[in-house]
Amino acid sequence: MLPAKLAFVDIETTGGRSMYDRIIEIGILRVENNKIIRTFQSLINPHAYLPKEITMLTGITAGDLENAPTFREIKDEIGELLTGCIFVAHNARFDYSFVKREFGRHTDSFTARQLCTVKLSRLLYPGWSHHNLDSVIEHCNFTCLNRHRAFDDAKVLVEFYHHLQTNFPPDALEKAINTCLKKPSLPIKLKREILDNLPEKPGVYIFYGTVPLYVGKSKNIRERVLSHFAADIRNGVEMQISQQIAHIETITTAGELGALLLESQLIKKLLPLYNRKSRLKREMVAVKSRLTKNGYQEAYLEHVSAIHLQSNSDSWTNARTTCGQARNNINVSGDPSTDGESRINLQSFLGFFKSRRQAKATLAELAKKYHLCEKLLGLEKTNSGCFAYRLEQCKGACLGLEKPELYNLRFLMAFTGLKISRWPFQGAIAIEEKGIDGKRQYFLVDQWCYLGNVTIDEDGNRKESLQNEVTFDLDVYTIIKHYLSQSNHQKTIKILLPWQNKGTSILN
Repeated sequence: MLPAKLAFVDIETTGGRSMYDRIIEIGILRVENNKIIRTFQSLINPHAYLPKEITMLTGITAGDLENAPTFREIKDEIGELLTGCIFVAHNARFDYSFVKREFGRHTDSFTARQLCTVKLSRLLYPGWSHHNLDSVIEHCNFTCLNRHRAFDDAKVLVEFYHHLQTNFPPDALEKAINTCLKKPSLPIKLKREILDNLPEKPGVYIFYGTVPLYVGKSKNIRERVLSHFAADIRNGVEMQISQQIAHIETITTAGELGALLLESQLIKKLLPLYNRKSRLKREMVAVKSRLTKNGYQEAYLEHVSAIHLQSNSDSWTNARTTCGQARNNINVSGDPSTDGESRINLQSFLGFFKSRRQAKATLAELAKKYHLCEKLLGLEKTNSGCFAYRLEQCKGACLGLEKPELYNLRFLMAFTGLKISRWPFQGAIAIEEKGIDGKRQYFLVDQWCYLGNVTIDEDGNRKESLQNEVTFDLDVYTIIKHYLSQSNHQKTIKILLPWQNKGTSILN
């Protein structure tokens, strides 16, 4: 049977990020038993900047929005329209995330099953080259008088749904809809109420059997966990997890950064059975260099169990003080650091790898790309010229036929991209992440090392968590570097300079 109650929804927004951008128009058509029983359309005052590109696309101006109702003023009516319905939209994840966040900003919960007409189109019309709304309109010969206006676009989706009922047998359409809905198949040992109570927030989830089975993270825990149990996408690993899982633990965070850091920590701590990363050794393989007696740079591998941020580092002491004072304010104090030995020197390493095999494979690639000597890279042991020299890929450094200065220059160039980037700040930093529910988290980082965090919940309660042992971690490095590289995250960084006056608060 086809779904009895559907709400066809389209929105226009100030941008593409539901966490920061806002809805400026919404159109809804509620369909019950294949008949439109109620419609709704309204502009919405976002109390936010309206980019000119959005005005060019939709025709909606800032002036049009000035006297429009806010979402708060119409949320009850919208909620009534959507209650009990499957949420249908073209790229449903986008529209649903915005509507859900708007409700969340007013402390109202909203949850609905989602049916994406883009996915439906791809399943039923695999021969179409494109499946955006313009393509649907063109292929089905629909008319849309006001394209990129919410109600008109939502009306097209209703027409498309009726079109599919006309052109496909009911059982084929029902199968396609169920596939798009990804109906979860409840694992045998797992209680239904556990799934029903999953939070729709960012964070980490842990699957347990008799031992920890899997650790994952998501911007929406509920949505991600349910996807594990969707029969149409379940693979061998998912099936094994489903047969063993008996309990799910969830830990919410303010946002994605907190979820990424927590996931990395828990995988290393719990060593879950089905996390591929947990099967790797915690010991790193470092590539270092030294000069031969003939003046050539040669590389060698060194196993490193841990690289510690020195306990007497001013920035670490300062960050520890910072966390300890968080019950009142996050404050900083101290004197400028003058001890260069107190800070780790990651620049002395050419690169880090998770296995010796990975390291050697990378060295072999660099040898070919930069015409480096495999003997000097530690890939070959010989008393004569290396094999690459006989293939005319090495320029003879192994035999002293190339000037050391020229060889060493290529050597340094080859490892430029592998070296750990210099820490771009003078000391520790706090990265602030805010959740739509009011939760805030401050992540303390120095020299790419994660020092701990301060969490302030929606009621203002604070909790500090410091790392007992602070070491350099490749996963944390990758997470933090990627985060800092994004320009929109720069405003979340609060620098904890050692010489700031005592009492300076970063919680404004």
